Amino acid sequence: MLLTKAIICSYLLIFLSTSGIAQISNNSFRWGVNGHPLTQSDYNKTTWDKQISFLKELNLNTYRVDVMLDTQGLPKNEYSFQELNSKLNSNSISMFPVLIITGLSGLDAGQIYTQCYNQGKTFGLKYGNKFPWLEVGNEEDNKVIASGNGIKASDYNDQKIPNVMAKLKGFIDGLKSVSPDIKVSISFGWVHFYYLELLKQNNVNYDIIGYHWYSNMGGGDITNVHTPFVSGNLLKSVSDKFNKEIWITEFNYYRGTKNGDYTKQADYISQSIKSIISQNIIKGFFIYELFDQSASGQRSPNEANYGLVMKQDANSDYTKKEVYTRYQSLINDYKK
Repeated sequence: MLLTKAIICSYLLIFLSTSGIAQISNNSFRWGVNGHPLTQSDYNKTTWDKQISFLKELNLNTYRVDVMLDTQGLPKNEYSFQELNSKLNSNSISMFPVLIITGLSGLDAGQIYTQCYNQGKTFGLKYGNKFPWLEVGNEEDNKVIASGNGIKASDYNDQKIPNVMAKLKGFIDGLKSVSPDIKVSISFGWVHFYYLELLKQNNVNYDIIGYHWYSNMGGGDITNVHTPFVSGNLLKSVSDKFNKEIWITEFNYYRGTKNGDYTKQADYISQSIKSIISQNIIKGFFIYELFDQSASGQRSPNEANYGLVMKQDANSDYTKKEVYTRYQSLINDYKK
């Protein structure tokens, strides 16, 4: 059978659409990974070049990095922060800084708002023109949940809510007073939906929902959850209800490869990415994380083996896990 060029193109578009490949705008979609080059010993400065080499090989355009701020609102060890950002930019990689606010001990909600407003303004004046987006706080939802699943108001601690909301609102208000175009992400996880309601009720002026999801949550499939208390496509539910841009800013197989689950981790991530991307909802996807954190093994054993790459011991070179090549292959397919 002879097919016209138009028909062939139509068939190709249908195929790509159903496979999820055609549903990403490569100009705006953020492919990334999490890392701790400013805060954790396994990511210390001697490994920065190795980190960037892996990021480039993976074809990532963004690196989500936690940044501790001082009481003025500027990065602690500011020279390293500037140096890292410069090295990333010179390799065509954008830093997605997660700003961790400090200096609020003993303050009430009103004082926290004022302090954080000033911190946000200080950061914005110096760095607001260097980052098109950033995140304020990390999983602050976990700090205000008292019990339950986080779906309803009674699951939250009424005494803690005012301070957390004042912190987020104050910093963002101060930041946007001098950098109004910057996009701000706030992260949450699992089914902590009432936390998003709290942000709305308190007029927290953020732009991006950073969704955190792991395989032990609701059967593992964020697009098809089945539990006694919630079911369905949670990505779509959150998108429809809160009408904000959504990025998956942490994602992995629970505990990573702690139990030697190299293929299970790789299968879960590669299958999940295809399902998630096909929803045509998210604008960014970040694996947690680049390196295993062997230094935290005894202190936090469940956090030590999430990496895409690992070291057998302190003297060995890095070894790519199966998930590394799977993630790399998927990114390259979507970027074609």
